[in-house]
Amino acid sequence: MIKFDPIGWFESIIPVHWLYRVVRFIALAIILYFIIVRVGQYRYFFWKPLWAAETLLFVVVFIAFIIRIDPVDRSRGFKEIIIPLIGSALPFGLLKTYPTPWVIADLNRLTVVFAWMSLTTFFTAWGMWTLRRSFSITVEARSLVTKGPYRLVRHPVYLGEILAAISVVMWRWSWVNAVILAMFVTVQMSRARWEENKLKRVFPEYRDQMAKSLWFWRI
Repeated sequence: MIKFDPIGWFESIIPVHWLYRVVRFIALAIILYFIIVRVGQYRYFFWKPLWAAETLLFVVVFIAFIIRIDPVDRSRGFKEIIIPLIGSALPFGLLKTYPTPWVIADLNRLTVVFAWMSLTTFFTAWGMWTLRRSFSITVEARSLVTKGPYRLVRHPVYLGEILAAISVVMWRWSWVNAVILAMFVTVQMSRARWEENKLKRVFPEYRDQMAKSLWFWRI
């Protein structure tokens, strides 16, 4: 059985650093599109801090892809490449359901949901900004990051994304969204475990960090 490894398939004919540049160019083009769309949506946002948080998130990811270093252990296989990409796309599916009537009918409830969504998105952006040069969507190891929110939470980006997704489901409740949320949480927790296994293998000192924390919360 041939293992899914796009970089490996072409590295014999194209230098690996050029393959990484192609991936970076494609990612930057996609993210730039989302930034442009988000900027154009400013006037449609009832809660402007949420617009700021989501726009900041895209900007941080854009910067991360520009400055990130090449992996010392790249992603290989369906588990390390395709599943994380699917997981990254799942939250967009939550927006297909209409807003929950009991939430949008009450300004206070809507404000609480949007405020929580904003806070968790800012927290996610903080985690991504802390990663920066080590940021990756697929399961890869670049450099070990233990500062910022990583001193308190082992997986701040995943934690922030899960909490934000929960608030989206509260805002747009449906059984379909509940299933999407369950799938998203499962993927994120699986990614966390796969990344930990890779980091332990590449950076033995990561075990010391793991000894001080659980998956998402510090002991």
